Amino acid sequence: MTVRVALYGGAELATAAEILGLIAVEPTRADVALVDLRDAASLSQAATLTPELPRVVILADEQVALAGALGVPSRSVARSCEPAVLGPLIAATLPPARRSSTRSIMVTSVRGGAGRSLLVANLARRLAPLRATLCLDLTGDGTLGWWLGATSGGWSELEDLTDELTAEHLGVVATEAAPGLRLVGGPPFAPSVPLAQSAFRAALELSEIVLVDAPTLADERTRRLAASVDRVLVMSYEDPISVAALASADVPERAWLIASQSIATSLGGRDVFRALPRAEGAIAAATSRPDALGGALGKAYDGLAEIIAIDST
Repeated sequence: MTVRVALYGGAELATAAEILGLIAVEPTRADVALVDLRDAASLSQAATLTPELPRVVILADEQVALAGALGVPSRSVARSCEPAVLGPLIAATLPPARRSSTRSIMVTSVRGGAGRSLLVANLARRLAPLRATLCLDLTGDGTLGWWLGATSGGWSELEDLTDELTAEHLGVVATEAAPGLRLVGGPPFAPSVPLAQSAFRAALELSEIVLVDAPTLADERTRRLAASVDRVLVMSYEDPISVAALASADVPERAWLIASQSIATSLGGRDVFRALPRAEGAIAAATSRPDALGGALGKAYDGLAEIIAIDST
């Protein structure tokens, strides 16, 4: 689940939030506030927060007794901004029954050529009529744009804006692929890791659903964003090389395993969430005129898109 935080502190706290995959937002949209009470300016700014917003506070040694006297629960008190310290406290402070809708989905794979971009394009075409959808192509190879019949500007023009990238910036460079469907990112280069993270945060402000066409699981961009997205789809073939790669891969917890060109129900001892059957004819036909695929593969895409649509409400 993506956790959205209101940050009140300096660079140390911001860095910890980034490492933990937290999304910095305005207080009115936050799940929890992180407040560094060692900083006077942060203390003053956080004083305006509503009492209902859960918070985790970072205290200096001399402030611990005061916090205890005021009844601040120990599960919400940290003595440093170390991610390993803040992570469990944030989890304990969030209301246990809270569940956010699925707004961001990353599609990755254990190795290349598994059909990631084709899956993202077909999910996007099916979701866009229901929810405003934005696709982020982090691969830099242009395959997603080709399947969507759209050409998007490259990432290089955004690199200088990495530290200040906003939803408005992203909206300017986004290409409309269909009604309700936009694309960001294209060849010849993939974005840097910081730009990929900044673009993802901006995309959440810009669209109802964000689909990320990500490189393989071993890529640093994928590893860093996996903790931030609401859902990760990991694609794999069932051949011995792919199964061996899957066995050694660092697959995110609760990821959905998608068997590509297969009817397998498990791969390497892992349960398959959905299988995408072979459809060479349908894919070959689609290459002449990029569009949503039909046939058996199209029905599999329909079912997966329907699940995601339900999960997004």
